[in-house]
Amino acid sequence: MSWTDRLSRAKWRDFEFLTDSHEAKGGRRLVVHEYPGGDIPRVEDLGIQAWDWSLNAYFIGENYDYARNEFLTLLSESGPAWLTHPWLGLLWARAREWSVSESNEKGGYCTVKITFIPGGETLQPVPDRGDIAKSRAVELAAAAVEDFELEEMSADAVQGYIAAIHQRLEALRRIISLATLPLAWAGQIMQVIQGVKTDLAEIAALPAAWADAFRGIAGALGLTDGVTDGLDAADRAAVVGRIARAAGETRRAVTITGVAATDAALFRNLAAEYALEQRMIATAALSAAVADYPTEADRDFALAAVDKACAALLPPAADTVFQALVTARAACLDALLAQDLQPAQRRDILHPLPAVLIAHNMGIAEDIFLSRNVVRHPLFVNGAVYG
Repeated sequence: MSWTDRLSRAKWRDFEFLTDSHEAKGGRRLVVHEYPGGDIPRVEDLGIQAWDWSLNAYFIGENYDYARNEFLTLLSESGPAWLTHPWLGLLWARAREWSVSESNEKGGYCTVKITFIPGGETLQPVPDRGDIAKSRAVELAAAAVEDFELEEMSADAVQGYIAAIHQRLEALRRIISLATLPLAWAGQIMQVIQGVKTDLAEIAALPAAWADAFRGIAGALGLTDGVTDGLDAADRAAVVGRIARAAGETRRAVTITGVAATDAALFRNLAAEYALEQRMIATAALSAAVADYPTEADRDFALAAVDKACAALLPPAADTVFQALVTARAACLDALLAQDLQPAQRRDILHPLPAVLIAHNMGIAEDIFLSRNVVRHPLFVNGAVYG
């Protein structure tokens, strides 16, 4: 992987460019008045100082000057626009000043250092944070598909690979069957998995085909628009938690026998395939988590579940997947934490009590209490519970 692959991507006026770091500067406009003979100055506060954000845009390659000139033309246009910042998200900004430096090193490249400032009061409608989060989840899925590769295997190893995937799909099917999902939704997911299992011999032979097939499973789990729209918000947190946990539960022991058991490439391919599964299921959890929640407890439970799933995937991820995963997680956090929710009623149950009794005392239906608190045994509930 070259150094250019490790750069992040930003966008200005729909023009995407490479960048490696950023600086942000803010403060307050303070005027210090010092008087002759006085030891204590008077400080006048004129309000908050406008932020400025600095980014380096890189243009690389033999014909980088064409892209550079187009970008400089866009910077010269008057008025504010949306800046897609790789670390700070969407910013309504103006390009204030920029400088250009060029070098013949590394095959030739140009660096444009730009300072952006807030766009001002004539702000366009802010894009829906939920839509942004779902879009970032789609980008994560695309990055996971692009990163998926397989080594060449012998004919025996290919058969062992297909058999192992079949076992994992069956394990995933069992996990979903145990999850608290609406019947129509669960049935749809099962149909997708069954379709993949039926065509497994054909699609598993090509890495791109298999990656797209598992992307379809992730779509049924929650990535496709409209799939989870009918899910009751009170139950969604528990469902998201179950999907997120499935990312770690699909790695079941698989049985490889015969000549295939001695093929090292087979086991490396199975590790790559498992990484793909984890990323796709985490993507589905991120997408399914984006919804309007009735209480802070529901939202925070869903956030904790997806955050834990994402954190487990970060260390071994390739640079492109790592960046996409961080961006998707940040967009999900941004969308959900922006919701103005009332704190949920909380009680600490020191001695185990039946769920039906606690729910009655807290004034909510038992089924809502069970889903909101992910109760494992309804007769013996203790610890912190939320109404």
